[in-house]
Amino acid sequence: MFATHSIGLARSVADRIYSFRKGDTGTVVQPFEATINYAEFVGELSFSAFKEFGADSILLVEGVTDVKAVQQFLRMLKKDHLAAIVPLGGDQLARGGVEAELGELKRLSTNIFALVDSERPGENAAPQPNRLAFAEVCRRLGFRVCVTKRRAIENYFSDRALKQTFGSNYRALAPYESLKSCSPGWSKMENWRVARNMVPTELESTDLGEFLKSL
Repeated sequence: MFATHSIGLARSVADRIYSFRKGDTGTVVQPFEATINYAEFVGELSFSAFKEFGADSILLVEGVTDVKAVQQFLRMLKKDHLAAIVPLGGDQLARGGVEAELGELKRLSTNIFALVDSERPGENAAPQPNRLAFAEVCRRLGFRVCVTKRRAIENYFSDRALKQTFGSNYRALAPYESLKSCSPGWSKMENWRVARNMVPTELESTDLGEFLKSL
């Protein structure tokens, strides 16, 4: 465990991140993504410091494990310096009915992007209803949003990158295959390791690659 004032450092190396705040009766400890006032939270985590390095965008991703994986993709595309990546905490904010919470972010940046898994079970299936509702909220707020065409981020990993990361017994998921049904599988906390071994040509032609290149 380690403590730091640098959210960039924490996001780069940690699997679980907690925030510590001074409360009325003592210190309040909560998961990184658990917040009521999202704009205040992101501001406290030094979004202004990211701007000093050229970042003028906020990229919202679904969960903490997605932060490190997407960071690797952006680094591969030479875009990692352009956006501060912030997790939504899954269904806590990646759903409908959160317009007020997300709208506060516009006080920090006019360039806000959002990326969430569709969880589509098949090619002709619609994304999960809560993801569709979230995408509609983003569009009303003027955010650029990507609800993945494939089931989830790990469905974009190449067979080559998976074998390089974990060994020859591992294989790429089919576009709509659930990670839970794959054997052998891997932990989502290890997604960033696979993403690190991807090469641009394996991602650029996909909807996910096109979205990240648009940052």
